[in-house]
Amino acid sequence: MFPTRRLPWLAAALLLAAPAHAAGPGLVFSVRTWDGEYESRDVPGGVEATPTLGSIHAVRADGTGLTRIVAPGPGVDYPLASRNGRWVYYQAGPRGRCQVYRCRWDGSGAASLTPPDALTRQLGDADRFAVKEAFGFALSADDRRLVFTAHDGATGRVVVAGADGGSPAFLAPHLGYTYMAALNPSGDRVVFSGPARGYRLQLAALPAGRPVELTPEHGECFAPQFTPDGKTVVFVRRDGDVYRVGADGTGLKRLTEGNRYVEFRLSAKDRHGSTDGPDVSPDGKRVAFIAQADGVPNVFVADLDGGNRRRLTTRAAPCGRVKWSPDGAAVSFVSFEGKYPQLFVVPAAGGAARQLTRLDGGVNFAHWVPELP
Repeated sequence: MFPTRRLPWLAAALLLAAPAHAAGPGLVFSVRTWDGEYESRDVPGGVEATPTLGSIHAVRADGTGLTRIVAPGPGVDYPLASRNGRWVYYQAGPRGRCQVYRCRWDGSGAASLTPPDALTRQLGDADRFAVKEAFGFALSADDRRLVFTAHDGATGRVVVAGADGGSPAFLAPHLGYTYMAALNPSGDRVVFSGPARGYRLQLAALPAGRPVELTPEHGECFAPQFTPDGKTVVFVRRDGDVYRVGADGTGLKRLTEGNRYVEFRLSAKDRHGSTDGPDVSPDGKRVAFIAQADGVPNVFVADLDGGNRRRLTTRAAPCGRVKWSPDGAAVSFVSFEGKYPQLFVVPAAGGAARQLTRLDGGVNFAHWVPELP
């Protein structure tokens, strides 16, 4: 059902792109290709999907300076730049086992931070949790801590480690299957979700605080993230709308009505999709999100109390993956141009969207970089 033949990679023009960036803001992003129509479905212990090749690239905010950082490989995806400008983190799946990697901006020094066998030994779990994969990572604002999900083929657990993958330790392993972890700005608390508690948000203080439920009366909460002051958690629920709750568990508030959007999908046969949550602005005053508009997912922004909702795009093709620029002046997103989604930027105050990529491959995840090396 899922073809294994892989496509030739991107156009020669991309492979010959300039190897250096000029200073200024930009984005680091992943590009994926696949043969035929992309398909996915849930299976016991995970997801079965069309094989893909992925690579990591960077581009300036004006669409110039397109450069490849990581060459095409199985499962290469989800790039994130360290704030100190030294590293590009990403996921890759050699031999079908996803791991967290990092490399220099020129692609050198690439190394796995979560080799499964070594990670299993380091964690030393009494239940003999044998790590097969590691994914879903996030960095602390000071680049000192890394959180990710370790998976044994049937269940997952949140792991906290140093930014180089050192000193890994399970966070609340007694809970059961947890993932979707995010660190607060000061790097001393983690919010996460998972089927262990019906996808109710949990918050734990580091290094080993007992988790507290932030949404005890509300399950099916996904993609949590802290506001820049660390006082609030913003997330999406299964009903497709955006919510907020205080980091102390008070003040739960629904911010949107009728979004009807939870997952980004690469095709009509992408039955699993991937959770596509909102993004909080750098000043903590606004939130960007995707909502259905005229039957098509488009980009919206609103104040953090849900007021001043505004539609930023009027695309006829589905949009997803919103991210605020570091100065809060723009929002990046992806939207389909033919078979593949491409990368766009739209002014947060409203205006025409600019298409940054025209690639023979699909832009999947993108993150802003205040200043490209």
